[in-house]
Amino acid sequence: MKLLFLTTRLPYPPMGGERVRPFYFLKYFPRNWEITVLSFIERAEELDVLKRRYHQDNVRVRTVFLSRFESYMKCMLGLMRQDPLQVAYYSSGRMERLIAEELRIGNYDCVFAHLLRMGHYLETHKNVAKVLDLSDALTLRYQMSSVLRAAQSRIIEAIESKRLARYEPWIARQFDLSLIASRVDKQFLEDKLGVQRLAVVENGVEETDLALHSVQGDPRKIVFFGNMRTFHNVDAALYFYREIFPLVCRCVPDAQFYIVGAAIPESLKILARNPAVRVFSDVDAIRPYVEDACVSVAPMRVAVGIQNKIIQSMAYRVPVITTTVGLGGIRARSGEHLLVADAPADFAAGVIRYVQDSSFRMKIIDAGHRLIQEEYVWPKVTAHLVRLLEGVVSQNHD
Repeated sequence: MKLLFLTTRLPYPPMGGERVRPFYFLKYFPRNWEITVLSFIERAEELDVLKRRYHQDNVRVRTVFLSRFESYMKCMLGLMRQDPLQVAYYSSGRMERLIAEELRIGNYDCVFAHLLRMGHYLETHKNVAKVLDLSDALTLRYQMSSVLRAAQSRIIEAIESKRLARYEPWIARQFDLSLIASRVDKQFLEDKLGVQRLAVVENGVEETDLALHSVQGDPRKIVFFGNMRTFHNVDAALYFYREIFPLVCRCVPDAQFYIVGAAIPESLKILARNPAVRVFSDVDAIRPYVEDACVSVAPMRVAVGIQNKIIQSMAYRVPVITTTVGLGGIRARSGEHLLVADAPADFAAGVIRYVQDSSFRMKIIDAGHRLIQEEYVWPKVTAHLVRLLEGVVSQNHD
């Protein structure tokens, strides 16, 4: 198969939600496929990283430079239009021409657009199979976050949510198939927005993540990790520190709260003034900071799709407690594979149970690890995607 793969950011290195998913798709697509990736870059250094560390023989990469300043200006103009602001952010005549050129000369079997931000470029191209990876139900995400934001951001996110509610079903109709990472998101898009031709393709972990490391666990260590460029992760860490951690410390006075992630903002860094909190920003690898924890917390108040922090923790054999929203469509049961709690007191009680009941903790660890091993590894996830793509191509040829 010849595949044209469109993405907003180079999926190298695989850090952050918008890079992880396309990175592993590309890694585990069949090696006899010919793949061309078209992507935006903000800095020339991104290409240097690609050349040094992430070359694949069957993948060719072409890029378009798009500065943040240029994108912010487009967003300002986008306020006077009807499309989502994120579509305006990634609008580019240069990218539009590059896509048209590739489709004219490339003889592609299929075009794969990762995220709706790239979907609009394919609206007028009709003679090729087209698949859109929505990944998350963005209307739902913005509905959740708009009520928690500060006043100015709340207004922008409310506007974006209304625009997305119109745009998500419209853009999906331009494609032969759309993908979503979570069954919960799929149900929302189908029931609330009337989106059709949706298939679930979940996220996964690397098989090497499942390897057992001989690590001495710290019974006091509570960890939260994620990409801190996103509001929902910063909000979750602050929410745990302010509302839940004090309740934990009443029963576990020597508890330690670790915050680990990329681009940690000052609002979280200052928490390290408390000797019970440690903050680690932009670490080279997440696992060494997570795998010795007694519990991984994901107290999400805003979440769509699959929370990678949850399935990664389970793969690392670290027990998880999350909220109903954080669990989303992950096929795990509370009390068997992890714990789910929504009220701060209930969440704190779950953390304390992990700390104090080692036999229960090990039962959860073993069951969670088996679930990830059986259902959430990238080769299996991508094999399902490959079958879907081949089916779309076959129908298109018929």
